Amino acid sequence: MALGRGETLKNAGRDVIGLGAGEPDFDTPDNIKNAAIEAIRRGETKYPPVSGIVPLREAIAKKFKRENNLDYRPEQTIVGTGGKQILFNAFMATLNPGDEVVIPRPYWVSYPEMVAICGGIGQSFHWGEPLPCVGYHPSRGQNRPARPR
Repeated sequence: MALGRGETLKNAGRDVIGLGAGEPDFDTPDNIKNAAIEAIRRGETKYPPVSGIVPLREAIAKKFKRENNLDYRPEQTIVGTGGKQILFNAFMATLNPGDEVVIPRPYWVSYPEMVAICGGIGQSFHWGEPLPCVGYHPSRGQNRPARPR
């Protein structure tokens, strides 16, 4: 089977950023594997609360304080199964019919559909192009919000 272009470039020593399924490019660390095995042995094999287990949410709140100096209580955090689920939940909770959502390309194929299901209108753009809804020109690494129209 022939290698894909990204894999070929990576094997040639080029710095390639994979925008595929989001799989890590490293093995799960042993301490995490062992913790998962111990959790199974304790019988922690049922569905957790939708917002995540309390000890994990407490750890997230502590991380925000330690690394970002942000004060959040565990009940102000949620845990999801991945970025796509969290984005969909955020869209469901915040979008009103007709709201525009800026989607930078490249993007995961389902992002525009997630916006549409939630009543929004997806506006996609390539980095360096003006945003279609406000004429703002973002560039990589820029972290300023667009001005409202």
